[in-house]
Amino acid sequence: MDRLQLLEVFQRVAESQSFTKAAVILDLPRSTITQAVQRLEQQLGAQLLVRTTRRVQLTDEGQTILKQSAQMLQDWEEFAQQFSLNKHLSGRLRVSMPSRFARKVVIPALGEFQRRYPAIELVIHVADYAVDLVAEGIDLAIYAGELPDSNLIGYQLGQLPIKTLASPYYLQRFGIPHHPEQLSSHQMVGYVLSESEQIEPLEFYVDGKYQYYRLAHPVTTNGSDAYFQAAITGLGLIQSPTYGVREQLDSGQLVEVLADYPAAALPISLVYPKKRYSSRRLQVFIEYLKLLLNHFSNVSS
Repeated sequence: MDRLQLLEVFQRVAESQSFTKAAVILDLPRSTITQAVQRLEQQLGAQLLVRTTRRVQLTDEGQTILKQSAQMLQDWEEFAQQFSLNKHLSGRLRVSMPSRFARKVVIPALGEFQRRYPAIELVIHVADYAVDLVAEGIDLAIYAGELPDSNLIGYQLGQLPIKTLASPYYLQRFGIPHHPEQLSSHQMVGYVLSESEQIEPLEFYVDGKYQYYRLAHPVTTNGSDAYFQAAITGLGLIQSPTYGVREQLDSGQLVEVLADYPAAALPISLVYPKKRYSSRRLQVFIEYLKLLLNHFSNVSS
């Protein structure tokens, strides 16, 4: 490895606080990661990391090198871009996004991106919760909802309208609600966000303000696919952006209710860590996603 590669390995280990995670992120043997850090320490004449049985911590010297290495790697990327054409772009990008969004929106559109940039390898991490981008070595994430972390740089692409949905079988059993105040005799499918561990209430715009209803929920899940399937089965009301259920709406498996009392639209953003140095391959993928997600933000209604 050259010195820049050694710095990149060190940066990944420091950010993930794990030699094993860094090996997964960089797709290298753990022994190679360990040797690279040792070699860098030997070249610098300083101990950069303190290794314990549970995690890796930075020494004072390691913290200084981490700050400087991020800028050095960014400078190198910018310099290399001056001599690279798009068709020659290569390398790995680790991208995180909600599972249903990956399956319904992004993955079906990746064929064109691959044709443009055949040497860029995409590693798609699917998660229906907010992951720690730095610790997991994620270069870019698609995030639905308000951004909670000030350590992330975000670009809001737009907002997705939310619909309240139920299956015909459910409506036959419980009746069609025409106002949120009629929901006391209804039930919903419970959905739990992993970071909060709380069941999300249904939301409706009533009399000039948003009101929240947490109904009986005989079934609760933290997975989006299970959430939608429970609604199709007739187990309760759900709320969802249109993109995830277009087929079910067109086929009649799900029906919209309470359309006059919509929930707040869902912001959708691209986010990446402040500390992650930029690269041309990341920039072209961001631009590709902007076009794709702007399209869905505009047509999902």
